[in-house]
Amino acid sequence: MCDRNGGRRLRQWLIEQIDSGMYPGLIWESDQKSMFRIPWKHAGKQDYNQEVDASIFKAWAVFKGKFKEGDKAEPATWKTRLRCALNKSPDFEEVTDRSQLDISEPYKVYRIVPEEEQKSFSQMVISFYYGGKLVGQTTTTCPEGCRLSLGQPGLPGAKLYGPEGLELVRFPPADAIPSERQRQVTRKLFGHLERGVLLHSSCQGVLVKRLCQGRVFCSGNAVLCKDRPNKLERDEVVKVFDTSQFFRELQHFYNNQGRLPDSRVVLCFGEEFPDLTPLRSKLILVQIEQLYVRQLVEEAGKSCGGGSLVQAPEEPQPDQVFRMFPDVCTSHQRPFFRENQQITV
Repeated sequence: MCDRNGGRRLRQWLIEQIDSGMYPGLIWESDQKSMFRIPWKHAGKQDYNQEVDASIFKAWAVFKGKFKEGDKAEPATWKTRLRCALNKSPDFEEVTDRSQLDISEPYKVYRIVPEEEQKSFSQMVISFYYGGKLVGQTTTTCPEGCRLSLGQPGLPGAKLYGPEGLELVRFPPADAIPSERQRQVTRKLFGHLERGVLLHSSCQGVLVKRLCQGRVFCSGNAVLCKDRPNKLERDEVVKVFDTSQFFRELQHFYNNQGRLPDSRVVLCFGEEFPDLTPLRSKLILVQIEQLYVRQLVEEAGKSCGGGSLVQAPEEPQPDQVFRMFPDVCTSHQRPFFRENQQITV
């Protein structure tokens, strides 16, 4: 999900390049060396000079072994590679309100994110719901992310899906489900979830990568479609939650310009989501929240006297899911589980 070692190499390398003063326009934005400017002139500009304007991007391509003298020059590709590396690394965050892209010598501004701050954002609260009932909850601690799976660590011959070092978060067993039919179908669905999904959280947001055979659908403030099912494609890294967008919406909320923003990502396994079906009829739902963002939502709810906080009670009641997902649930009259329910994998 996230090449932490690669990110660290980029951080150290880029700091060294800024300090060297060898690249025009690549300078510190602050005396504390917490932010820097990087030149961002478009290759189509009439005054574009590849040797000057693409120098830092070319240097990164050389450092990564993607370019050597004599190869065909591809300044647009060099720029894309460094841009993607900056956006993927938890060490950097673009400061859009300081960037200047409409001037003769345009530049972007990035902030170097302190390691401690990366950790208020790497932690995730993960809650499992079977048939609308809370059956398990855990808070992750590994900065590299986690893998939601059925697998047990340390077993002889156990397969490892995803990078080493990821925290393993296991689906709770189906034993606690009261309906025998629901238990059977849930266990059948488990058979398609062996590889699970990978999750990574940083100050930029939450990324998810589906590895399992079973279909997975999701909701979150960064998904493209808000009013119809969002399917995660297999082996594709998808940003499902944008932390910056959440903070903008939270600021609007405090300015009385909007409602309290939703901090949650929901994964639905084997069934289309979101749709008009009540969430209590879904076999497996997993809710993910950045711990720091969750705490902000709780504080905001208290400050405005709101009672619809996300925090779950110790003993969840049957209508727990409706308090958590008020915008999606449309009926309180349907049973938690439909006996003729069709599960797609």
